[in-house]
Parts: sequence; structure tokens; C-alpha cells
Amino acid sequence: MSDRISLELLEKEQFKPGASPYEAPALPLLPQKENPVLSGTVQTVSLNGVYQMAADGENESRLPENAVWEDAIKANVPCTVATALYEAGKIPDPMFGKNDAYAREAAYRTWWFRKEFDYDGSMANPRLIFEGVCHEADFWLNGVYLGHHVGMFAGPEFAVKDILKAHNTLTVKIANSPADRKHYSPYADYDDGWKNGVVLNCVYGWHYASIPSRGIWQGVTLADKPRLSVERPFLFTEDYRTGRVGLCLTVSGKAKGKIGISVKPKNFEGKEDYFSAGFMTEEKTTLHYSFSVSDFRLWWPNGYGEQPLYRVEISVCAENDLIQHFTETLGIRQIEMRPAAEPETEEQKAWRNAAYSEDQKQPDAKQYNWQTVINGKPIFIKGTNWCTLDALLRFPNERYDRFLTLAKEQNLQLLRAWGGGMPESDYFYNKCDELGLLVQQEWPTCWDSPKTQPYDALCETVIAHTVRLRNHPSLVRWAGGNELTAFHEPIVPKMGALAWELDGTRPYHRTSPYAGSRHDYGTYWEKKPMDHSLSLNAVFIGEFGMASFPNLESVARYVPDEEIEEFDPSAKTALTYHTPRFNECAELIDMEHLMLRAKEFWKIKTTADLIETTQLAQAVCLRHVIEAQRAAAPVATGVCYYKLTDVYPAASWSTVDYYGVPKLSFYVVQNAFNPVHIMLSFRSISATEAYPLIVLDDCLALSGKSCAAIVTGYDRSLQPLFERKVDFVPNEQVNRLASVFLTKEEQEKLLIFSLTLLCEEKPIDQTFYFVNYAKTPGVLKQLPTSKIEATVKDDVILKNTGVVPAVGVMIECPAEDTVFTASENYLLLAPGEEKRIKVNVKHNLRITGLNLKNGVEL
Repeated sequence: MSDRISLELLEKEQFKPGASPYEAPALPLLPQKENPVLSGTVQTVSLNGVYQMAADGENESRLPENAVWEDAIKANVPCTVATALYEAGKIPDPMFGKNDAYAREAAYRTWWFRKEFDYDGSMANPRLIFEGVCHEADFWLNGVYLGHHVGMFAGPEFAVKDILKAHNTLTVKIANSPADRKHYSPYADYDDGWKNGVVLNCVYGWHYASIPSRGIWQGVTLADKPRLSVERPFLFTEDYRTGRVGLCLTVSGKAKGKIGISVKPKNFEGKEDYFSAGFMTEEKTTLHYSFSVSDFRLWWPNGYGEQPLYRVEISVCAENDLIQHFTETLGIRQIEMRPAAEPETEEQKAWRNAAYSEDQKQPDAKQYNWQTVINGKPIFIKGTNWCTLDALLRFPNERYDRFLTLAKEQNLQLLRAWGGGMPESDYFYNKCDELGLLVQQEWPTCWDSPKTQPYDALCETVIAHTVRLRNHPSLVRWAGGNELTAFHEPIVPKMGALAWELDGTRPYHRTSPYAGSRHDYGTYWEKKPMDHSLSLNAVFIGEFGMASFPNLESVARYVPDEEIEEFDPSAKTALTYHTPRFNECAELIDMEHLMLRAKEFWKIKTTADLIETTQLAQAVCLRHVIEAQRAAAPVATGVCYYKLTDVYPAASWSTVDYYGVPKLSFYVVQNAFNPVHIMLSFRSISATEAYPLIVLDDCLALSGKSCAAIVTGYDRSLQPLFERKVDFVPNEQVNRLASVFLTKEEQEKLLIFSLTLLCEEKPIDQTFYFVNYAKTPGVLKQLPTSKIEATVKDDVILKNTGVVPAVGVMIECPAEDTVFTASENYLLLAPGEEKRIKVNVKHNLRITGLNLKNGVEL
């Protein structure tokens, strides 16, 4: 391994942070036989629920205690203004057609919220706490002005002891802010105002949603405050080899007391541990304790092991003060970032040289350490970008469950919580802890926005959410934001300093891409040939992708039926409107980008054609880059495609649409990310002379076993052109076998590669590729037909009873597509081949394929 100094450490010197919490001297903890944790007595009262909400009006008419808001509607806080208006029937569904215009108009107004509540006077030091108000607001309690606040993701908090009464009126005035409205068409507009605020930007006219956020979108509480201020405890692994865990408590105030700690398994059976200690503080102090977990079990990312979690309860008991009780989740795992491996073979050296243009060939000290190491084990990162789940900020737990479960099933390990979105929720992180999904959390900055965003509001956001999220084992990296061109602005190194001062156990990256990583959309935005994507490489690819339409059933959820039936890609319809840039302005024609790749497959005559061909293009683009990066390990360290999720229903880069329905590209990517995977290395979508044959084995599951790789080539009549078989005994994560060489005639006739990996004579992975399809668009629609017999038992059993392969076989459940899952999909079945597929719904199934004449209904 190289001795180079990492850019992370060089930047730390530039950031000049204060000490990390764990750098405080370690204090002793005494093991206890009985649980020393005392229940907390800090009282809290939720002020969520029904508020009055009204537009516009002056302070003089809205604030008097006896003011009647005759124009008010009910708003169920937490919510956005758009959500409240929709639920009250004041605007149509913003997700359907071009109805977002109504929600957008509503955003550009001043909005008032009011709630009455009773208070029994039982709190010694009551505080009024807002967790998230978007974006700029003023606050009154019983007509008394509390203050002004800017920022969407944290605060404000007010002392209200001398203002509270038995019966109270809380009033919030939300400004039309941030706003810099710029019309570019009669139907949609782009608002640059987000760059003057701290908000999620993907609802301001980019990423196919133009509904700026306004409202009390997070919870409101009234809470008692102890005299001794205790920051949320920080738990971290000090040594994964011994189960040693650190606990840091940052306290403010002079006090004497004791703490009690209980550590018990949360999702498995095991021994409980108890500890206690006394403390004495003068002013602001960090108390650093260290303890060992009995019979500890390590937490691993998805695909590398289990995710054992511990429930840690902590009570802080200061003399003559309220007991403060905290419940946290602990996963014992340790992160280390190492340099990417130096090339050893001539092939690796050539790849590394091609991975950087001349201006990127920098000294080692100017590169981040890109090799992620968990518990001492280097891991190639298989990832995706994660976009905020709803433009109206509705986040029920079931929605997170659906998308995060699909992420795990796609064999992902990393979700890049992208800087165009938000600091993700507690439920999101808890679920990622359970599923073994690593997270890179970026702060809400993009492109040149650090030049204009309010410094104090960004600092408040970073502080609040670093403290909130740092205990999660799933959180692997902090990042300043997305594609920052202004990464030298003062706020960017400040965010780095805060990452060290409040955490220090994880790396901080200024932005993505930066210092060795890469983003690329040449095949899409720049209209370069598909072969451009096949040549992508970098030590770490943080973004790349191809947009596609959702399935037909999903399109029907947001597009009028007549527009689907009367397909016209050049018309200003809801179908073409729900695209990345609304397809409304002459210089922003998204349909041109989508059609360019789609028509390489066949002529687009219907909406169904458009859907299938754009999804095929997306699948081809994604899978070749993913496989090439995996095959380049360890000099390549990871790949994150763009993206898994959507903020709004539209043609987009996601592989799972807004409604939670996987596209065919989801399953192709799932296959490309299989822990054990057979693949060919491609340089072009047209046939070439040689194809390196590679078997990937993340965890060395095949090591030492007798294996065989079978490669079959089919022509356009689906007749076998050739078959190659290679017997081998794998012993590496990347096993390079003999290349598959094609004659000139085979190159000319080849249409499909089919690959099968056998381990001890049993098939354990299969995949297939299209080749030469763009030379004769339409050839995939002219395949000889095959036939599938399907039966449903514990699994769905598919059998090809035809005389040619069945190509692109899909199991779908249109009636329950938002919950349906299949263990694998989009398959090639050879004549006579049978395959069992696990599904979670066993009725109303539909089997389709490129060359299944009528499909199968079950």
C-alpha cells in the first residue's frame, strides 16, 4: 500500500478544525450487575396536528387575538402548503398532468399558520422547538414576537416561559422566500432563488418538479429544558477487533452527577452490559467514556455479512436537575479510507492511464483516498444516487420501506444522499442501519450555490444534522454538496471543519466529483454515441446515467388516457412535460435526448414503444459501466449510477419510478451488481473481435470450487453461432478468464450473447447482452417467436417450450406493481430451460418478452 498523505488529511490542516469529541481524555466506566439507567423526566408536548392556514394579509389583520381568519383552511402540520391545499381540495393533484402549475402559483405568496393549544404550567423552563420551517419565517406566541428564522432544515427554538398562558395562540408567517422566479415557457418556470436559501433544490424547476417548498414541514414541540445542557450522545467504534466503543457527551453548565448506560442487542439475542460513572463539569465540557461490548458482533454492509444492532440507553442525572434520557442505536463497525490500489498488471496500468485526462493526472497528495475499508476489509462500492422521495415532502414510513428494500434487493451498498435533496430522515437512516446500506450524506448545496447561500443557515443545518446522524453505522461519508464549482467558498471548508469537530470518524469530501471521482452524461446530454458510456472509467464514478420513461401503468397515473393513446413526441402534452426540463422551451427539448437512444432499438410508433426502448437504452448504458468498473477493481474502487429514486413522476434517470415500480433497467442493474457475476468486457455496442471473459466474486464464495463459464452467441434468427466453455477454479474477486474471440462472420451475424456460470455443475449466475442492434433498428422486434409455460407454486416456474430462446422475459403484476417484487427479471431462457423466480405476489401475474407472441397471464 502506498505511503501517500491523503487529501483528507491535507484538507484537515487547511480547515483548522477544533478537536474531535473522541480526542478528549478517556474517563473510566464501572461495569454494573444491574441496569443503572433511570427513565427521563424531561416533559415534551407535541404541537403537531391541525392548524389554520391562510394566504397573504398584513400583520395588523392576522395577529390580533380575536382575529377571524375567514379565508383559512385546515393544514395537518407537518406539511407543505401545496399538500394542505391539495388535501383541502383547493388545487388538483400536482402530480397529474400539468397541475403542478397550481401548486407553483401558491408557493409565491405569503402564508400564515395558526394553532391554539392549552398548557398546564408544569414545565420549569419550556422551549418552543421547530424542527423544520421552509424557508423564511416570523413567529409569535400570544401576540408576542419571538423572532425571525432562515433555513429549511433546522430550528428555530425559543424560550417561552414568560409568554405561555393556560390557553395559547401560536402564529407563524412564512415568506415567499427564497424566490427568483424566471419564466421560460407558459407552462413551467425555473426559479434560481434556491441559491439564496438552504432548501432542497430539486423542486425549483430542475429535475422535473417546479413546486418550491413552503410550510411547517417538520414537527413542532413544547419541551422542558434542564439546567445542564447535554448534546445528543455520540457513539462510535474505537476498535472493531475488540468491540471497544466510545461514548462522548458534550455538556454545557456547571454540574455534578452520574451517568448510567445500558447496552443490549436490538435485533438479535445476546448478553446485556451495564456501566455507570460520576462526572463533574465547570463550563462546556466533552466527557469521553470507553467501554467494551460483551460477545460483540460486527455490523457489515449489504452482501458482506449481517447487521447486528445494539440499543444503547443513557441517563444523565445532574444533582437538582431533570433526568435526561437518551436511546441510541449502535452498530460496531469501523471505517477506514485507503488509497486505491496501484496498478500491477499492464492491463491495470493501461486502465489507470485512461481513467485520467492530462489535467487530472495529479500527485497522490491531491487525490482522496477512495478505497472504502469496513472492519479491515476493502470493499468495492456498488452504489446509486438517492433523490428526495416526494416533491410535496410526504414521507410515510411505507414509502421508505419500499425504496430501501428495493435498494437492498438490487445488491447496492451505498446510497449517495445527493446535494440536490435533503439531510435524510431518522427513519431512512434507521432502515439503512437494518439493511446494511451505506450512506454518503451531502449537504444542500449544488454547483455555484455556496457563493450566495446564507452562511449561518448552512452552518446551523450542518451542526444539527451531524449531531443527529453521526451514531448511525450506515453513515459512511460526509460531503459538501453536488458538483460544486464554488468549492473554495468559505462555507465549504467550514463544513469540513464541522465534520471533524462534531464527528471525525468519517471522511469529508468537498463535493462530488472531486479529486479522483467522475460524473458523466455524455451519452445523454451531449448526444454522444452509446459507445462513449462503454469507455467510462475513474477510480470512483459518482454519477452517470440515462433517462427513461416509467412503465405504462405508471405513466397512466399522471398522463391523461387520450394523450397515451394519441402518441405525439413533438406535442406539448403531459407526457412530454413530465421530463427533466419539461420539454417546453426551444433550446431545452428533452424528447430529442430520449428519442436519440430509443430509436436505435426500433421505430417509435406508440407510447409503449417509447417506454420499452428508453428503458432498454438505460439498461445498456448502466450495466456496461457498472460491470467495467467492477472488473477494474482494485484500481477502481466503486461506482454509483444516477439514480434509484424520483421526486416526481416523470421520464427520468431512476430505475424505480416515483410510485415505487421497478423498470426493466432495475433488474438489469440488479444482475450487473450480483455478488457473483459472469460478464464480458465491451468496448462497443457493435460486435468486436475480442471480449475478455470475467467472473466477479465479491466475497470469494467460489474460491477453490470447480466452475465453468459458458458463452453462447445467437444470430438474428436466434440460432446458435458458437459456444465457448472455460473450466476454471476461481480464487480472486476479479477472475479474468480467456477472452472470447470472434471471427469476422461471427461479428457480422451476432445479435445476442448468453452467459452462464456453473459452480459444481449448477448454474449460479446468468446474463445476456444485445450486440449490433443499432446497425439494424427493429431487429429485436423481428425475432422468431418462442413460448413460455408458467406455473405458480412456492415460486413462479418458467419453462421455455419453444424451439428458440425466449428473450427479455419479464414477470410483472400490473394490478399490484407498487408492491410487487421478483428475485430476478428480464431473462433469456434457452429452449427447454426452466427457471424458478421468487415473487411476493402470486396472482394477477403477466409474463412478457421480446419474442413471446401473446405473453402469459397467471
